[in-house]
Amino acid sequence: MPIMVHPGDTDPSLGEILAELRPGDLVTHCFHGRPQGILDGDGKVLPEVAEAARKGIVFDVGHGVGSFSFDVARKALSQGLVPATISSDLHHYNVNGPVFDLATTMSKFLLLGRPLDEVVAKTTIVPAKLLGLGDRLGAVREGFLADLAVFRLAEGEFEFEDSMKEKMLGRQRLEPVAVIRRGRIYRSHLRLQRPIGRPF
Repeated sequence: MPIMVHPGDTDPSLGEILAELRPGDLVTHCFHGRPQGILDGDGKVLPEVAEAARKGIVFDVGHGVGSFSFDVARKALSQGLVPATISSDLHHYNVNGPVFDLATTMSKFLLLGRPLDEVVAKTTIVPAKLLGLGDRLGAVREGFLADLAVFRLAEGEFEFEDSMKEKMLGRQRLEPVAVIRRGRIYRSHLRLQRPIGRPF
């Protein structure tokens, strides 16, 4: 079974931590903006981080209340370090912002230029496979558990905020419509933040 580590403001160094991991192990909060992150002082992906990704160490978003920086994500993505999985790390202290929900975290990666099919895969089938559940979860397929989340891809102008208080405007947002659990439909009644201005 893989293990997960949460580096950041840590001793030992990130490089020392990565050296102890095996392919399939996970590093979450990979785009945090605190010390012991994935970038050096010049904004370059650390060589040991790039090597760990090549070896099969899994880098996970794990947004959280203090663990996601647009700046770190932009720089890492531009250098080819793409997270294997996208997760929200949703809990009591971030459900009212900046995380809100998994759909908002997914939408932030649309804003950062990742394609919709990749974003969906990194929140469904990829995590299922990494956890050894890819034979029954994460995809719409005969014989799989039919638990589904239905989203609308809304167009407009939407404000997103990271854990470092940086705000960005995006033109798309995934909005939950319904969940189907064991054949029963549960429709969303969430009150989402209003769009900024008029739709494009």
